[in-house]
Amino acid sequence: MSGTAPTAVTASTSAPGDGGAGGQRPLRAALALETLVGSLGLYSVIPVLGPLLAARSPGSGTAVVGAGLFCYTASAGLSATLAARRLRRISYAPGMVGSVLLSAAAFGLLPLADADWMLCGLLVLAGCGVSAHFLYSRVLVAEVVHDDIGRNRVFSLLQIAVNAAAALGPFIANALYSPSQPQKLMGVVALCYVAAAVVMLPGLPRGVRPPASSGRWPVGRKVLRQVVTTAAIRRTVVAGVLGTFVYAQFYSAFAYYVARQFDSATLRSFLLAGPAFWIVVLQTGVTAVVSRLMRAGVTPFAVLGGANLLFGLSMLTLGLHLEPAVGAVLAILVFSVAEMAFGPMISTAYAGLPIESSLEAFNLRQVCWSFGEALGAFSGGTLFVALHGQGRGRLYWDALAFVTLAVTGLLLLLARRTAPRASP
Repeated sequence: MSGTAPTAVTASTSAPGDGGAGGQRPLRAALALETLVGSLGLYSVIPVLGPLLAARSPGSGTAVVGAGLFCYTASAGLSATLAARRLRRISYAPGMVGSVLLSAAAFGLLPLADADWMLCGLLVLAGCGVSAHFLYSRVLVAEVVHDDIGRNRVFSLLQIAVNAAAALGPFIANALYSPSQPQKLMGVVALCYVAAAVVMLPGLPRGVRPPASSGRWPVGRKVLRQVVTTAAIRRTVVAGVLGTFVYAQFYSAFAYYVARQFDSATLRSFLLAGPAFWIVVLQTGVTAVVSRLMRAGVTPFAVLGGANLLFGLSMLTLGLHLEPAVGAVLAILVFSVAEMAFGPMISTAYAGLPIESSLEAFNLRQVCWSFGEALGAFSGGTLFVALHGQGRGRLYWDALAFVTLAVTGLLLLLARRTAPRASP
């Protein structure tokens, strides 16, 4: 792997699996704490972002809501990838601190915006900050932690922090948001991001920049050629896109299904908050199991494939002729376990690909994630809605489960056949 790792956090040597725990503990603590605090700000605004936009621009109706949400989502997903060459010139500490402060300023100024273009522009800036911080932090982990087990532990820790914030954020939003006084909530959101900048700074390396990429584009021709010609990279890309496609069903098709199927607001809230809750409770245990499997020789790709199989089973549960509440609860439980394995492992898998620049590897990851998630959300929001309206929603779940299980099974079989055999 190219790039110079910060000596402050890599001075100690360690056995595979501990990721240099002693030297890297300040970095892990800083990343976990700032992810918790910053994500608390993000998930305190996301539940009310649509109503906030509608209230700030009553004359535009739903148009500004759709435009604003698109601007934020597109910016948060791809802006850092598109600007990767420029971001690479900025070292980790100022880049990561500056990105969260950019989000703080953009979200904090939303209540002052009095025109649609200002609302959309601020959301683009907020998304840029979120996107840049995500890219910097993942590349930093990939550069500093030199084994798959150690990386997966860090990414799992960050996933716990994100989901703890996702579980608490909606309560903060409901307690503080008022259409007539949005500045109260948005002030708290901005303060969360400022606090994130403060708590992360002591643990970040100084004067170290992300590694260079192979060309002028975020994903250069050399890496694209590797995707086509290198089986391990190709399988990881296909498995990642497929997994994110199915993952996106939770926020599109499943959310629509829950809203239409169940009259109880308590049950709806329980189902939609389920993954975040279970991840906070069980992620550490799942990570320990995954670490044990990897020490026994299981590859990151095999774990990724296993997560996809669980995603497929969760969709199949919804397609069975079960009582709706039972099927939904079972689907959430299986989906949550799948997400606990998939979320950290997709970053771990891309970090370990035979790509010279970890920055470019994570650019590829982000492009694939955004493509799979956008396509999955579109499918869930169009095809499932149409089939559900015809009373044939189970057909969608069954078809999605079949495709996910079949494609993942084929990928795992191909990976097993091409794996190097141990010498006798």
